[in-house]
Amino acid sequence: MTADERPAEVSKQAIPLSGGRTLRVTEYSNGSIRLAVKTGSPYVITSLEHIDDEAVLKISPGREGSNAHKNWVHDHGTGSKEA
Repeated sequence: MTADERPAEVSKQAIPLSGGRTLRVTEYSNGSIRLAVKTGSPYVITSLEHIDDEAVLKISPGREGSNAHKNWVHDHGTGSKEA
């Protein structure tokens, strides 16, 4: 594979979420993964952490830009609020 070639897709899995949303996880031959959320709302990355041996990515509805972490319950929550 040359630098300009895209890595081959190894697998793709769709995971149904509440509110009619779908999370799609795609794995590529170079070890990378791609996450896609099918929904009407734009999403933004609200945190990215390395915890133990895990990479933890949190995304939230992004209508409020950098304040997205405060509004996720309004769009998709069903009860308890997250701080």
